[in-house]
Amino acid sequence: MPGRQQLPGGTPRKASQRNTRPAAARPARIAITWRPGDPVRWKGRTGLFARDVGDSEHSEIRLENRIYRVPTRELA
Repeated sequence: MPGRQQLPGGTPRKASQRNTRPAAARPARIAITWRPGDPVRWKGRTGLFARDVGDSEHSEIRLENRIYRVPTRELA
């Protein structure tokens, strides 16, 4: 279809809509494989990785003789 692009209703596009580009691709996020005993940082505190809970979303970490269940994506 030659000519200007139009909206599905047949009306012409606004000037601000004419020269748009598709959004840039997001960089791939690499998942870190944690092993028991690995040092981790969570909310500014340092502890040890205890285990992966198994739901592929949460992990248990040990901070000062306490065990916390935290989202894995928050660990650094």
